[in-house]
Amino acid sequence: MEKSLAQLKPGDSAKLVDIAKNPALHFKLLSLGLLPGDTIKVISCAPFGGPISVRHGGGNAFAIRKNEAELITIKTEETEKS
Repeated sequence: MEKSLAQLKPGDSAKLVDIAKNPALHFKLLSLGLLPGDTIKVISCAPFGGPISVRHGGGNAFAIRKNEAELITIKTEETEKS
């Protein structure tokens, strides 16, 4: 079962599987240093569908729009077991 980054809650961690089917978003995330296989952690989620703050790598953090986060496929420990 595939999950998107938008489905995670603050404090959740996951491995990035696929960045996006949208080339512009793909290159935007690559420029931020986010690569498939990286572990990412959700720091916070703004209310009412606002941005999601994410940390990855050596503490690098950024915010991403919820509609963009829905295009990012992730794998959590739960999905790895099933």
